[in-house]
Amino acid sequence: MQHSRRISSSRPTASTPSSPRPSTCRERTLSRLELPADESFTVEYVTDKSWSGYNWYQGSYRSLIQVNTDLPIYIDRALDLACHEGYPGHHVYSIVVERDLFRQRGWIEFSVYPLFSPRSLIAEGTANFGIEVAFPGDERLEFERQVLFPLAGLDPDRAAEFAQVQEIVKKLGFAGNEAARRYLDGEIGPEEAAAWLSRYAMMPPDRARQRVGFIDQYRSYVINYNLGQELVRQHIEARGGTADDPDRRWREFGALLSSPQLPSGLDDPG
Repeated sequence: MQHSRRISSSRPTASTPSSPRPSTCRERTLSRLELPADESFTVEYVTDKSWSGYNWYQGSYRSLIQVNTDLPIYIDRALDLACHEGYPGHHVYSIVVERDLFRQRGWIEFSVYPLFSPRSLIAEGTANFGIEVAFPGDERLEFERQVLFPLAGLDPDRAAEFAQVQEIVKKLGFAGNEAARRYLDGEIGPEEAAAWLSRYAMMPPDRARQRVGFIDQYRSYVINYNLGQELVRQHIEARGGTADDPDRRWREFGALLSSPQLPSGLDDPG
């Protein structure tokens, strides 16, 4: 049985905070990319899904972002979900495509988005890389230490230790692709795939089983996340959008979002 509850949000009005605070995913994105004034999103909490978060773009610069609460959401996923599904991820990508390619250029084919298409590597790759664009280097750690850890009742002094562990675990991400390949090719069954994910990707058993369910539903789509992120990173950095030049990185990121780029063109230095 599915349950859901919704929280709506539109662009906030200006206010004067009582004390300085780190800027959010949305504020950082809006300070770098021009978006329509009427863009907005609704967050809906759901259950019984194979994914942890999903953006259902509604058109007219509005998104429905669903967050799955079947399993615990760890503190590092807060920024991941906010940036990936929202700003500067899927919500922003869909807005820019609708505005720049469909409305301004009149390319009607961009009024639809076939999920199982080359565009998804760009969409997922930019959504994942966008986390790092919005919160580069130690800025993510500081936001988690100053804002998220206190909100969650966690010891902020352990934020750096947690971040170090997460960086190590991220290096195992491509193990998930191999589990999917073996499973989809019929070399292993679902239980073996889950065991592979637990052993080589260090996923808890319940999360590994959920991931196998995702692979069942979306098949080879899984490569769009980590492979897409690396291809997008290489594309942007090859154009000067490196970590030590955040202005150029944001410009190249925005240019990629608004272009009819396909994965085959990401390795083109021109």
